[in-house]
Parts: sequence; C-alpha cells; structure tokens
Amino acid sequence: GGFFPMKEVKLYDVAPDVLDRMAHGGVFFTVQDKSGRCNTMNIGWGSLSCYWNGPVFIAPIRHNRYTYELLQNADSFTVSVPLDDGMKEALTLVGTRHGNEVDKYALAHLTPLDALSVNGKVIGQCALHIECRIALTLPMDPEAMDPAVRERWYGDGDFHTLYFGQVVACYRTDIDD
Repeated sequence: GGFFPMKEVKLYDVAPDVLDRMAHGGVFFTVQDKSGRCNTMNIGWGSLSCYWNGPVFIAPIRHNRYTYELLQNADSFTVSVPLDDGMKEALTLVGTRHGNEVDKYALAHLTPLDALSVNGKVIGQCALHIECRIALTLPMDPEAMDPAVRERWYGDGDFHTLYFGQVVACYRTDIDD
C-alpha cells in the first residue's frame, strides 16, 4: 500500500457513473478474507441504495465463484470503477479466470492497493473506489422468485447471495495532488 492522492465524493453523486459502468463492461469487485486471500472479479449486476440512513452497495455473488468462498470469511469488500473504456481487457480477464488458479493481478496488469477504511484492496488503475463493510448477507430464496426470472437466470440452480455493504469510504483518485 501507500498514500495516494484522493478526494472524497458522495456515493449518490457518482451513482450514475457506477451504474453506467456496470451496464457497459462491469466494475471490479474485490474481497480479501480474514486469512489474507484476495480475489477480484468483474460484476455487471449490483445496486446502489439507501438503507439504515446511509449509502449501501448491494453485490450479488453466485455460489460457484471463488469470491463467494472468500466472502464466507470476510467483513468487507471494495468496488473499483474504471471511468472510461480503457480497462475492458482487464475486466474480461478477471471475469473469466479463476482467482484460485491464476494471479489475476499479474495477468491483467492490475495494481492492488490497500483500501483506506476496510481490510482489503482497491484497483490502482481505477479512478473511483467504494469501500464497504458487510452489514447483511441475504441468500436468494428460489421459492420467492418469479418463475420466469428463475428459469431465465438460474436454470442451473446457481443462485446469488446478496451482500449489503455499508459504504464507509467513497473517493476518486484521478485528481492532482
């Protein structure tokens, strides 16, 4: 880790940028478990919300992901958002390779930096970072789901668990020091 220039921003102010990036290529979702194992994946689904009188990022993670395994022993996660199209190759790589099999950071030429407020990493090449403490873990209930949604998105039975992360830091690093 190390100090890097940053400017605190409000999640609600940058929400359009985050949603746009999720819809067009994805964002970097990173978790580090309590034993120090770390993984970054690409997520294109997620929610920016207001719960418990503050900003929350809700991340759906499928049970077959290495990230899901790490989340079982983690109390936080980060979301690093590229604000342009320059990282499509890296996003594709972290979204298609398994972090328990390869060094995604080396392969994708990514620099993991220590997060400011949580135990974890952010992606140094991104301009916008959201650090979250996990406040609620909510497995999807297939019986409570619209059958058409269940059939379309979960035909293989690999459901998501939703991780509600209270935003404890939100900042940009693409600033002059």
